[in-house]
Amino acid sequence: MELKWIFIFLLILPNPATATSQCQTHDGNGNVDWAILYKAAGQNNGKIITAASANWQQSPTVITGAGGNSFGKALEHVAVVDQSAKFVAYNNKPPNAVGVQTNSNSKGILIMDPNPPTDSAAWIIHTVPGFPKALQAYAFPAEEIAKGHLFVCLTIKEEQLDVIAHALRIVRPLVYHHDIPATEVNSRPNLKNLLNGDSSVLPPLTISKGIKTAASPGIKATVFSKGEKSGYEMFKRVLSRKLKKDLKVWTTRDTKLKSDCRILGRNIKLITSPISVSGDASTLENDVSQWAVTEPGNIFCAIDKPYHRSQRKEPALAVCIDDATIFARFNDFVTASVAWQQSPAQITVNNGHSFGKALEHVAAVDQSAKFVAYNNKPPNAVGVQTNSNSKGILIMDPRADDSAAWIIHTVPGFPKALQAYAFPAEEIAKGHLFVCLTIKEEQLDVIAHALRIVRPLVYHHDIPATEVNSRPNLKNLLNGDSTVLPPLTISKGIKTAASPGIKATVFSKGEKSGYEMFKKVLSRKLKKDLKVWTTRDTKLKGDCRILGRNIKLITSPISVSGDASTFENDVSQWAVTEPGNIFCAIDKPYHRSQRKEPALAVCIDDATIFARFNDFVTGTDACN
Repeated sequence: MELKWIFIFLLILPNPATATSQCQTHDGNGNVDWAILYKAAGQNNGKIITAASANWQQSPTVITGAGGNSFGKALEHVAVVDQSAKFVAYNNKPPNAVGVQTNSNSKGILIMDPNPPTDSAAWIIHTVPGFPKALQAYAFPAEEIAKGHLFVCLTIKEEQLDVIAHALRIVRPLVYHHDIPATEVNSRPNLKNLLNGDSSVLPPLTISKGIKTAASPGIKATVFSKGEKSGYEMFKRVLSRKLKKDLKVWTTRDTKLKSDCRILGRNIKLITSPISVSGDASTLENDVSQWAVTEPGNIFCAIDKPYHRSQRKEPALAVCIDDATIFARFNDFVTASVAWQQSPAQITVNNGHSFGKALEHVAAVDQSAKFVAYNNKPPNAVGVQTNSNSKGILIMDPRADDSAAWIIHTVPGFPKALQAYAFPAEEIAKGHLFVCLTIKEEQLDVIAHALRIVRPLVYHHDIPATEVNSRPNLKNLLNGDSTVLPPLTISKGIKTAASPGIKATVFSKGEKSGYEMFKKVLSRKLKKDLKVWTTRDTKLKGDCRILGRNIKLITSPISVSGDASTFENDVSQWAVTEPGNIFCAIDKPYHRSQRKEPALAVCIDDATIFARFNDFVTGTDACN
């Protein structure tokens, strides 16, 4: 038999066990519907949650290596060519590029399997500049280990690729690689325009697109995208407005945009730094992730721009995932960082707790800590009469350092000056409040001006004459000069020493002003309703006659993070605004008698402090 010819067909199929175009389990050994990894600052590893594992756990291997971890495996065929994994890579700071300019801050990968009939794709969003390199060995930038980073992976159906491309077109990311076949690109008009660099986007310049992960039922997400010409601030005007919820935000912040609680249900609350990422510390100074959670839940958002005013004129993109598990894991960071916690030691002893240490050199002489102490009932004094009810300490370092603090409290006969720390035994039965603000020394004279109006009883001062004489209000306060010219009601702005710090307003009224402190001063000046916790007499009631100037009396008892407190045993006086985000500590109760007495209030504009006190308010009494 003569052999004329032979056809040999060799069909090579990709190995589904190795080809990767979906999100991966924590160890990279299987496909999963979603995965999120949070790498804290200074760590070469991260904590990960996935659809298969709902609690944070240590990634099995370091993120600086490609093997044995979720995102190393998910990016496997970004590093190495594979016919079943083609991708688009975008980054405002592409690998191996210098001097590239773009207003976008988006970083991510769209990856798919172009071989029919497989329907397999993923969207990876991250915060790492210069990463990953396309079709080159996996290399995590060494300089980024010092920073906190976030990785989010969503396994999607391929039909979602064009929806995501539409959102990406609005923000015009810098695409530095793509190898998706032309047949796949041409069938998706938004993807085609994105890859061709077509930036001609017609209004609207702010869009939202719904997507879902590939599993059934999967999780839903909304992609919010705004162009640089939209003029919208991303957090307040887009996310909070569209989601119709308050936002608790973790990003760096500039000196211009602050927490904003003016509109009920649209509050922007800035998460206090540091946070603990399941045991790994992260601060705003070293964490470049940007994320938020809603209040109430259960939405988590990864945002590509920080909370800076400049992003009003820049493109921005956010992926907001509606899932109770993901929300809860990130919300845990918030509650852990700002929640009330037990003081490590009893306040009746002088060490091991915040205020014992802050008052250390009120009890013992030190050249670096000189102070003014005032109290309407001074220690070791009997029969002293004053209309003032103010109690506090102004303390400073008179040397070259710019270091000072203002401590406001409610404890009579405390602290003793230059004597051993002793908390009055009879005051343990009562509820008390302590507030400490670290300030710049330039604020001392501003505070002294407000104190002069209420004429507190100063029972000790040892601030050097050179420091006193350079501050006219402090000098007059310490000399007992009570000649105060009108106005007899003033407000003075101060801020804490940190940058940007928190702002506070000190409201002060003299005994001759005739004003009722809560209604005629605080609510009127703040232009908000007040929810008030103080004792009350039989004459002043809740007052809801003027819209936006209501006085609502908080119902007793309250629970102070588990500790019960009632009017009968609590001598603190405080209030919170409605809407937030202001907390006020007031030195007089809600009694009619304070119309003819001096009174002082320190009102702090901070969403975190406001929220902690507002949590105590479970109801208010009937309001006339």
